[in-house]
Amino acid sequence: MLLTKIKKELERTKKKVPFFGKIYKQLEKKQYELDNLPYELCDKIKNEGFTVPIPIIKNADETIDKILLDKCSLSRFGDGEFIIIEGGHINYQHRSPVMAEKLKKVIVSDNPNFLVALSPCFGSLDKYLPPVANFWRKHMVKRRAMYYSYLDMKRTYYDLFLSRPYIQSHKTEEHYKKCGEYFKKVQKLWAGRDIIICEGMGTRFGMFNDLLDGAKSISRILCPPRNAFDKYEEILKAFDGIDKQKLVLVALGPTATVLAYDLCNKGFQAIDIGALDIDYEWFLRKETRLGVPVKFKYVDSDGEGRKIESLDDPVYKKQIIRKII
Repeated sequence: MLLTKIKKELERTKKKVPFFGKIYKQLEKKQYELDNLPYELCDKIKNEGFTVPIPIIKNADETIDKILLDKCSLSRFGDGEFIIIEGGHINYQHRSPVMAEKLKKVIVSDNPNFLVALSPCFGSLDKYLPPVANFWRKHMVKRRAMYYSYLDMKRTYYDLFLSRPYIQSHKTEEHYKKCGEYFKKVQKLWAGRDIIICEGMGTRFGMFNDLLDGAKSISRILCPPRNAFDKYEEILKAFDGIDKQKLVLVALGPTATVLAYDLCNKGFQAIDIGALDIDYEWFLRKETRLGVPVKFKYVDSDGEGRKIESLDDPVYKKQIIRKII
């Protein structure tokens, strides 16, 4: 698929230059190389044992199955977490050397009850929409070596996109059907259980839809929507005295990655659930566009989605047990 796109682009470019010129000959040479590349790679793989290292990552369904079977906790490492590890910052979390060191500790954890989830974008990107595939293709070209320096190629990782099963992929009837089945499976995580949602102000995970139907009870700990790690010790302390039989869902950006790990070590089952609720909202609407705002909920896409509207809802207010601002 990628080779086909490159070939088409080369053809368009060739038409814009004189066929007898030096640039034309260079483009023609590149086209020959691309046309023959699949055969050369096939020969290397079959006869020379040529391989490329790709992390072992279970898909989203397998990830949920594992959590259901073994009651595991899980933290997600996406592009933002790795940027912070390397000393950078992202939109809603500024640079933090302390957080970077914590994330480095989390990613190499050998706790058998704790899963590390990565982006399943180290190989084929055919299932994703062009903007998503293009982002990860560019990202991996620039940062693959950095990623690999933190990973163990013999370890089994899990799917970062357990929280984004719908919006990033090509929309077909089969995809809608599979997503419907997937969301029903996810709901088994909290079926009959008391849950604590630790989230940013404005996230409002599970409000105004049926995603959390089946939960025995819902409580919320509200945290800063930006730079939540600045209040990390206070957030962690907020769980003192809370029943460890309760399931913790954390929707708090990179802070969730660290928090799910620390809570797991304290005896909780904690899942870094990410933007699953927003993806579910888009699924219900059969939305095809990336980043579309959702009323009363924070969407990390553009200025409109990042506006936090006030919400005077008695059910929501009753669920809030702590506020950390």
